[in-house]
Amino acid sequence: MALSVLIDDAVYARHPMARINGISVSRLRAAQTALKVPSVESLRARLAEHGVTDMQSLVNDDRVSAWRDAIAKCGLKASRYRSSVEALARRVLNDHPVSTPVPAVNFYCAVSAAHLAPLGGYDIDRLPDQEVILRPARAVDNFAPLGTPDSSMPLTDKIMIYASGDEVLCYAYNHRDSSVTSLTGETDNAIFLGEALTERQAIAIDAAFRELEATLVAAGARVTSHVSVVR
Repeated sequence: MALSVLIDDAVYARHPMARINGISVSRLRAAQTALKVPSVESLRARLAEHGVTDMQSLVNDDRVSAWRDAIAKCGLKASRYRSSVEALARRVLNDHPVSTPVPAVNFYCAVSAAHLAPLGGYDIDRLPDQEVILRPARAVDNFAPLGTPDSSMPLTDKIMIYASGDEVLCYAYNHRDSSVTSLTGETDNAIFLGEALTERQAIAIDAAFRELEATLVAAGARVTSHVSVVR
């Protein structure tokens, strides 16, 4: 499936510098067995290089605070609907990084935390449409969030989502992925996406994707296309 990735004008109206980076990969299923997730000690050390050593310094980091502002503009309480960046870094600081049965998920979450940059991975073969777009939510959209009831994830036009057709891939920019399109241990064709709203976030997402791509290729995956969406 040849995918196109877009950003809706409503996102640019709030965040003129919004951008999306990404890569599509094949042969992920075999590569997952070779992925090694960094230790929590090494991830804490990498956060310390950013000046993040505790919760207060994390919240004060402008890569994180900009996501809090963006989520608040969605009409959500940012301390409850945390960006994936903040949530993953908090887990590292608490010595409980993400650990799932899916090595690719564990790895991209570690890279995300290390760079303070949001990353998401989606199974291309489970997407309902050849287009993925970051846009306002619609009442007709479908969303089956991972690990939480959908009743806690209202779909209003203030909330920005990644969508493929009427299926929500990720809620409130990067807050929560869908169980329908998320990576599994059997995923062979995947697209990894990450967005930035500020210049500093853009630097972080660039660095995160360089590390993600290099490691996936070294593990045996093949990058089939690159994504770069800017205004």
